[in-house]
Amino acid sequence: MRRSQAWRSTAGRWVHRTARVDEGGARCATRSADGTLVRMTAPIDPAVPPSGTGCTDCDAVGGWWVHLRRCAACGHVGCCDSSPAQHASAHFRTTGHPVVQSFEPGEEWFWDYAEQVPLAGPPLAPPTSRPDDQAVPGPRGRVPADWRAHIH
Repeated sequence: MRRSQAWRSTAGRWVHRTARVDEGGARCATRSADGTLVRMTAPIDPAVPPSGTGCTDCDAVGGWWVHLRRCAACGHVGCCDSSPAQHASAHFRTTGHPVVQSFEPGEEWFWDYAEQVPLAGPPLAPPTSRPDDQAVPGPRGRVPADWRAHIH
């Protein structure tokens, strides 16, 4: 496993410590040790609130989730890769926003889908997790009795 990456504030945006930010501060390019462009990444925006208290995409179609992840760039709340629909990683593939933070109570870790590494990041805008009384898996009333047979 690789070591955690550090983040720093640049012009009010949180970016990879090894990243470059363009003059507008909207994009950053990570470079390998030899200076080759590796990928474009979305910066962390600690001011953006989460999109809701549950998986936005599951809620739209009446689905359910195991655990929740919050996009650190735009606040989109999606379900984890153990969940049937895996909306958080789908959000990364669709938007290119690679960094999520756990949206579970008591968990503050970040994950970079592109690099497949844990990260250290800044505190994000509240709320920082789903409500403590929200069922896991959830939400109540939409989780099938045989839910364990549907997880990854």
